[in-house]
Amino acid sequence: MTYWEQECGEKSLQQKIIDITNNKDVSIMSDEKELFRVLKRHLTRKELHAFCMKEGGKSSEAIAERVSVKEEDVALLLRKAERKLTNAKVTNEIFVKKED
Repeated sequence: MTYWEQECGEKSLQQKIIDITNNKDVSIMSDEKELFRVLKRHLTRKELHAFCMKEGGKSSEAIAERVSVKEEDVALLLRKAERKLTNAKVTNEIFVKKED
């Protein structure tokens, strides 16, 4: 079970990444476990855990305690994680180009 599944249950990682990238010209790989592996390769442990916990509905205080940062630094971690998700290095791995 991935950390995403532990924190978010049935929530779709694929749908969340589609919401973040907001790109209608491409589709995202459908294998949730492979998608999580891509995130695991590109995000730091703290960024990944903060991202998953936020999507699971955890408070900033709980996230700060889990990843060992100050509560005011949680927002910075989340911004870094979302910025990396839109980075070309990551999107090249997760996007599947549509045929015209």
